[in-house]
Amino acid sequence: MKQYYTFDDPQHAIRFDRFDMPTPWINYLSNGQMHAFVSQAGGGMTWWRSPIAFRLTRYRFYNLPMDTPGYYLYIRTEDGTVWSPTFRPCNTPVDSRQAMHQPGVSTFTATKNGLTATLRLFMAMDVDALVWQVTLTNEMGEAVNCDLFAYVELSQFLAKEENTLGYYLKWNTRAVYDEQLQAITYAYTAWMHPKANLAPLVYFGGDCAADSYCCNRDTFCGAYRDESNPAEPLQGRLSNTKLQGGEPCGALHKHQTLAAHETKSFCFYLGAVKGALSDYEGAMKEARAALALLRADGGVDAQWEKAQAWWQEHLSVYQCQLPDAAAQRQVNTWNPLQCVHTARYSRSISAAASGVRGVGFRDSAQDLLAQAYRKPEWALSMLEYLASQQFADGHPVHIMWPEEGAPAQDITRSDNHLWLVYLAYAIAAETGDVSFLDKEVPFLAEDKLSHSGSASLWEHLVRGIHFTEQHMGEHGLPLILFSDWNDHLGPFGRKGKGESIMVAQQLIYALRQMTELAGLRGDEQAAAAFAARIDQQKQALAQYAWDGRWYLRGLDDEGQPIGSQKADHMRVWLNPQSWMVLADAADKAQMETAMDNAEQELATGLGLLLNAPGFPSWPEKGSEMVNGLPAGYSENGGVFCQANCWAIIAEALLGRGDRAWELYKQLIPHEIVEKIGVGRYRAEPYAYCSTLLGKANEQFGWGVVSQVTGTAAWMDVAVTQYLLGVRPTLHGLLIDPSIPAAWDGFAVQRKYRSCALTIVVENSGHVQHGVKGMTVNGKIIDVSNGAFVTEEMLKGLTAAQIRVTMG
Repeated sequence: MKQYYTFDDPQHAIRFDRFDMPTPWINYLSNGQMHAFVSQAGGGMTWWRSPIAFRLTRYRFYNLPMDTPGYYLYIRTEDGTVWSPTFRPCNTPVDSRQAMHQPGVSTFTATKNGLTATLRLFMAMDVDALVWQVTLTNEMGEAVNCDLFAYVELSQFLAKEENTLGYYLKWNTRAVYDEQLQAITYAYTAWMHPKANLAPLVYFGGDCAADSYCCNRDTFCGAYRDESNPAEPLQGRLSNTKLQGGEPCGALHKHQTLAAHETKSFCFYLGAVKGALSDYEGAMKEARAALALLRADGGVDAQWEKAQAWWQEHLSVYQCQLPDAAAQRQVNTWNPLQCVHTARYSRSISAAASGVRGVGFRDSAQDLLAQAYRKPEWALSMLEYLASQQFADGHPVHIMWPEEGAPAQDITRSDNHLWLVYLAYAIAAETGDVSFLDKEVPFLAEDKLSHSGSASLWEHLVRGIHFTEQHMGEHGLPLILFSDWNDHLGPFGRKGKGESIMVAQQLIYALRQMTELAGLRGDEQAAAAFAARIDQQKQALAQYAWDGRWYLRGLDDEGQPIGSQKADHMRVWLNPQSWMVLADAADKAQMETAMDNAEQELATGLGLLLNAPGFPSWPEKGSEMVNGLPAGYSENGGVFCQANCWAIIAEALLGRGDRAWELYKQLIPHEIVEKIGVGRYRAEPYAYCSTLLGKANEQFGWGVVSQVTGTAAWMDVAVTQYLLGVRPTLHGLLIDPSIPAAWDGFAVQRKYRSCALTIVVENSGHVQHGVKGMTVNGKIIDVSNGAFVTEEMLKGLTAAQIRVTMG
C-alpha cells in the first residue's frame, strides 16, 4: 500500500502519493489581500479581504462529498475520456498522480495514456489574482488532441447570508464572458452588501480567448449531476451560457493539439478588483490592467519569483540545524508557515472552520508573537489595531470584524487585555525601541464601532493593568468575570465572586514586562510601582494557590478551590502549574513539584491533558459546568495543545531540557502520525491542531481544529526562544538553551537588528541547560549574568559568528 506522504525538506515541501485522507490537508495561498486554501485533492476556496464579506468561490463545509468544490481542471481526450490532474473532481483512474504543498504554492501532476498534466496554483503578488499555471506534455510518439476545461463555482460573497437567504440573493448575480477582456466577469449586484462601494468585480480568464465558456453551474453540471461527471465537458464543448441570476460559475474551454513529445504551458487567472457596483468602468479598467500584467511576456514568471522571494525572506529570519530531523523540519518550515496563516486569519477559516468567526482579540495578540521577531512592523500594526479595540476603562472587546464594519463583541474576559502587554514587549525586545509606545491610539466608543478619546499606547497598556487591579476578588486574586483564557471556566464565577489563579499569574508576567518597559522609558516611578504590585500578587498566590501537590486553578463563587486534590472532577489543571513558572511567582522546588505531579496525572503520551478527570458528558449531572462538552474534548479533559506549549516553556525555564523536548516532540504532527497513524490522527502531519481528543474519549488522538489555532504561535515561540533558547529581551538577545542531554549541540542562523548571526552551541558536557561560555567573532563575553548578545557588540557589523558552550 502506498504511503500517504513524504517530506522533501530541501524544497520545503510535502509530497502526496495518496489522496484519500480522513480530512482535507490544506495549504494557504495569499498575497496579504487575496487568499485561498487548497487541499491535497484540489478542493478549496478563494476570498478577497474577508471570507465573511467577500467570499469569491464556494466551499461546502460539513457536507458529503467532502472537500468540494475547488480548482478543477478537466481534460477530455479524443476517445471521450475525461480526467483531472487533481484527485477531485473526476473519478477516472489515471496512470500516476502526485501532489505537493510548499509555502505559497501547491502543485498537482497526473499522467494518463501518455499525456501528463501539471497544475500549479499560487497567488500573484502585484495584483489580486490566483494563478493557475498549466503544463501539458505529450509523452507519446504521435500527436494528441485534447480539450481543457477550467472550472470554479462562484459565491455570493456574503457567507452567512448565502446560507440563509441565498435562494433570494442568487438573483443578484451576474456572470458574462467579456470579449474585450477575454475573460468571464462576475458581480454580486445586491446593494444590501454592507460594503457595496467596495464590492469586487471578479474575473476568470486565460492567456488568450476561450474557445467556449459557461457561467451557469447548473448548465455546466447538468440536472442531478455534480462536478465529478459534469455534462458539458463530456460533450467536448461548453454552451456559451451567460447568467443573470442563478447559480454562477466560471468555466473556460481551450482546445489543444500537442505534437509528439511536445510540451505546452499556459495559465488561467481568477482575480478580483474593487468597485464593481460603485465604479464599474474603473473596475473594468483595473481588471484589464491586471490581466495585461499577467499576460505579458514574463509576467507570470515575475509574480512567481516575487511570491517565492517573500517566503524565502520570511523563513530565512530563523533557521536551525538540529540532531533531530522532525524537529528541524518543523522549526525551519512548517511552524513559521502556519504562523503566517494564523496571523492573517486568526481562528476564522480552514477546511473545518467556516470563516465567519471574525478576529479574536487575544487570539491575534498571541498570533503576532510569532511575527514580532520576524516582521516586527506587522506585529506593531496589529498591536495598534488591537489597542484601538480597547475601551477607556482598560478592557477590550473579545471578537472584531475589521473588514465587515460590524460592531465588535464585548464579552468581558479577565485576561484579554493582558495579552496586549506581551505583544508590546515582544516588539520592543526585537527592535530595542520603545518609542512606538508614545503613539496616540483611540479608544473604542460604547457603540463598539466608532472611537472616543485617545491615549498613548503606553497608557493603553497601563489601563489594562488597572482594569485587572480594579476587578479583584476577596482573596486578592483577579475575578474570573465572564471567563479567563479557559472559555469554560465562567460557570465557576457566574455570581461575580470567582477568582482566577491563572490570571493572577498572567498579571505578574505582565507586571514584570511593564517594569522592564518602564525602566527603558526612563520612568523609574512607574517601574517601582509595578514591581511592588508583583509582590502583592505573589503573596496572594502563596496564601491561596498551593494545594499540597499542585496549584489550584482558582476559587469559585463560594470561595471553594477549583482544581483541588479533594475534587471529584478536574482535580488537577495544567495551566496554573506552567504559568507559575512563566511568572516566576514561587519557590523553584515547589514549582518543580507542581509540574511533576501535574504531568504525572495528565500525561497521555500524546501531550498533556488540560485537566483531569473531566466532567461527565451530558446528560449526566455536572456536564453543565463545561457547557456539555463531551469527555476528553478541549476544555473537558482534552489535550489542549496551546496549553502544552506553556508546559514546554516552563520545563525549559526550569532547566529540564530532556522533559521539555519530550513534551515538544509528542505534539509534532508528523511524530503523532508516525505513532498512531493517519486514520486516527486525521489532521495534517505538518500543521498543529487546537486539540487532540483525550483518553476519556473513544476517539483519543483525533486532531481537532487544525491550522487556525493559537498552538502555532506559542509552539514557535516555545521552540525557537526557550528550547533552542535564542530569545530577544530588552537587554539583548539571550542565548539560553534547554536541550536533551544526549545532544552534542546545534546551530541557529538568526537575523537580529540588521545583523546575520550564526550561533553554534556546543554541548560536550551533555548537560540539559546552562551556558558557561560565549564568544562573539572570537571575543570572549562575560556570561555571569546571562549570555546576552547586545546591540553594542554588533555595532557596525552585518554578520557575526557566535559560539556558545553549555555547562
